[in-house]
Amino acid sequence: MSNKQAGSASLELLWQRISLWRSPVLVAAVVFQLLVLMSIVAGHYSDIARGQSVMLQVVPVDPRDMFRGDYIILSYEFSREVPPETPTYYVPQLGREIFIPLVPAADGRHYRSGGARWDRPLSGLFLKGWTTDSGQHEFGIGQFFVQEGQGHMYESAARRSQLTAEVSIDPEGKAILRKLIIDN
Repeated sequence: MSNKQAGSASLELLWQRISLWRSPVLVAAVVFQLLVLMSIVAGHYSDIARGQSVMLQVVPVDPRDMFRGDYIILSYEFSREVPPETPTYYVPQLGREIFIPLVPAADGRHYRSGGARWDRPLSGLFLKGWTTDSGQHEFGIGQFFVQEGQGHMYESAARRSQLTAEVSIDPEGKAILRKLIIDN
């Protein structure tokens, strides 16, 4: 048997072995990938479903992303708030956890900060965030993508204090921005 025939025979033998297990393994690999993707989506919607929905007053800036279109950068009254026990010479520690207990605002519709704190509240509704190196706090609800050309409408509403963010907050303080509402 020549080298060419031996090589061809070994390729055929290898292909036969692969064919025997290829289908079930391929199906299992595809099913596994689908399950991973579905669990990511289900986890996101689970946070929305089990979270408490609250309204927060926002003040946006209207940037534009070349690849993703118009989006609103949202700022909240508590985005720079620090706990009262924080020294005045405080240097922000990147990534440090911060908690914002939420209490109903005087208007009965919105929620406002009940005072920032470094330790997690034992009860009640709160946001869990982290500090940035600029001294602000990030809560995962700072951006919202809108249809092309709609960003200025939201920015204008915010300047008139007529923009509200509907946010879903789970029991751990994780927040998801559900929608923006322009108040009349």
